[in-house]
Formats: sequence, structure tokens, C-alpha cells
Amino acid sequence: MSVIPACCDGRVPFVFRDHVDDLRCRETAWLLARRAELVGEQRRLRTEELAVVAVLDERGRAVDALAADGVSARTAREVVDTARALESLPEVAAAAHDGRLSDEQLAPLVQLAEESADAEWVERAANTSPVDLRRMVRTQDKPTVEDSRRRQHARFLRMRWDESHSMLNIWGALPDLMGAEFEATINELVDKLSPARGQAWDTRAHRGADALLVMSRTARRRKGERGDTCDEHVPTLAPKPVLVVQVPLQGPATVAGIPLPDARVEQLRASATVELVLVDEADEPVAVGRRFSALSDKIIRSVLLRDGHCRMPGCDIRHGLEIHHLVPRSWGGTDQISDLAAVCTIAHHHEQLIPHGPLALVGNPNQPDGLRLVRYDQLSDDEARHYGLPPPPRRSTG
Repeated sequence: MSVIPACCDGRVPFVFRDHVDDLRCRETAWLLARRAELVGEQRRLRTEELAVVAVLDERGRAVDALAADGVSARTAREVVDTARALESLPEVAAAAHDGRLSDEQLAPLVQLAEESADAEWVERAANTSPVDLRRMVRTQDKPTVEDSRRRQHARFLRMRWDESHSMLNIWGALPDLMGAEFEATINELVDKLSPARGQAWDTRAHRGADALLVMSRTARRRKGERGDTCDEHVPTLAPKPVLVVQVPLQGPATVAGIPLPDARVEQLRASATVELVLVDEADEPVAVGRRFSALSDKIIRSVLLRDGHCRMPGCDIRHGLEIHHLVPRSWGGTDQISDLAAVCTIAHHHEQLIPHGPLALVGNPNQPDGLRLVRYDQLSDDEARHYGLPPPPRRSTG
């Protein structure tokens, strides 16, 4: 008979496989009840740990203690923030201690709950998934133009060959609307990749990889059909996305659950098909508006015919064009052709222009040499008014 050696503190070591073998003799109902009991105990102890963390935080020792447990700096900050908030949210703390809230629900809930209504928030959170709670946190505050620029600047796509397995590894990150458009395109292609008659459906992960290849082959085939883009004489629009914009009763409009600054939405409105969805406090659709294009096809064709290429100085790109309002609609601009110009997405020129970017195209787009590029914040008030723009904000020199 083998003897299991005791740990240095006298405890018998836990052998996972042996414990699993013992549990296999139990009925399913008993296992479910035991799991519920253990989860409740975990949550009770977790809440008591958060109380300890709150006191350690007051003494400046919380982050060090969490780091010693192998917790990442990002998670440590979230734990400390949660511990701080619970002291002023007694109903939330009690629900967590009773086991009614998971860790994943608790962290975003303390960012949403108000001290005067934390009992109401407990009831809402108990029936809300962590994903939806975090989305509600994201939509509390409207992002600024600078936030959107940082997202755009953080985009990347990298590839590296794993020569030992002859596989190309791909990874990256895409911001707000770019990510939403890419996700919608891939999902549409994946759904169309049905199996041959009589064959089983492949996994969605496999079909996702196949969809990337379909996109690549389609792009290469189109390039082959039209030849070198520098020799093309017919300007073409960038793919026209369908922009489903959720408009809540309070807070910012969102696309794919991502809050956007008004300037970012407006910048793309001329080159997208927009569908407005009014949602209530629970993000449930109240009304769905008609899908519309902000600019008519006739106006778009006229702008492309007049401009022929991107109107940014020195840019002769003819493909992947979007229509830009020289004076944004929210700043008093119109959809008249005299307020519109074609700019490209390939060189990321559109995102550099107002209202989202710092630059402005000003002048008369109906003349080949009628536009010039300026920094909006360097225009004088009189110059801005001359071009139909509001006086630019001035940077503080203090």
C-alpha cells in the first residue's frame, strides 16, 4: 500500500486525478449542487479578499501584494478599483458576498452602479452578461476625437512564418469602424462558404481562414482585370459600408457596440449607407429607421467625374476614394457639390481631415487648383469665416 507523503505543513497533497475518479461515482444532481456550493464559497471569499485589498490599498501595499500573486498590472488595477468602489456600494457588496455576482460581472458593475441606486443595479446585473455590462461601461462616456485618433494610430497587422510548421501566423488590431467593417465582411464570406452537397460543415475557424483567401484572390483578380492603377482613368469609390448606428436615449452613438465621437461618424456618413436604430436604456431597439445614403449616387458620380483622383495636394490615387465635406454638415456645411471633394482611403488622407483630423481642405473644389491644405487650428477667425468654417479652437499658451 503506497503512502502519500504529507506537505511540509502536514496537509495531504491534493491529487486532481484521484479526486476526479471519486467524483465520477456521484450523481449529476449532486455534482451540480456541489459546484454551486463551491462557486458560492469562492465568491464569498473573493468579496472578503476585496475588503482586505481595500485596506491594503489605503496603506499603499495592495498592488505589491497582487503582483506577488502573479496578477498582471492591468488586472491589479481593476481589482483595486473594484475594492475601492464596493465600500460605497453596500448592496452590490452584499450581492457579491452572497454569490449572486461573478467576478466578471462585479468589475464592470461597480463602474456603472450609483450609490443611490445600487440595489436596482444589482437586480439588473444579475440578469446581464459580463459582455453587455462592459459594453454599457464603454458607452457611458462619449469618446473624444483624440481617443479616436489614438485607436486609429494603434492599428496594426503583422505576419510571420512559422517555418517548423510551414504556417503563416497573422495577428493584428483594427479600430472601431475599420474593425466593424472587416468583421462584417469576413462574417458574410464565412456564411457563404457552404459545404458541397452531402458534406458536413467545416468549422467556422477553418471557414474564416478560407474567407481571408477569398478576399485576397478577389483583390488580386480585380487588379489583374484593371491593370496598373496608375494608368487608370476612371476613379472609383472605396467599398461602401453599411453603417448601423445605434442611437441611445443618453450617451454616444455606437457602431458594433463601440462608442464613437460625433466627428468620426460624420466623417464617414457621406461614404456609407446609414441605418439608424433608436435603443432604450436596456439597449433594446425601439425603432429602426430606413436605410439611406447621405449622398445621392448622382452627386457622388458628379464629384468623381469632376475630381478624377484624390484632391489632397500631390496625391493622384484614383481608387478607394471617399467623399469629404469641406465644411462638415454639423458645422453648417451642405451636400452641394461645391462643398464636396474626393479623397482617398488608401493613403489615409480622409481621416486626416476635419472634423476628425487636424487638417482642412479649403477653397473652391470646382477649380483644378482651387483647393489648398491648411491646419484648421492655424486659421484666423476671419479666414475660417471666409471658408464657411466656425472659428477654430485656440490652444492655450499658458
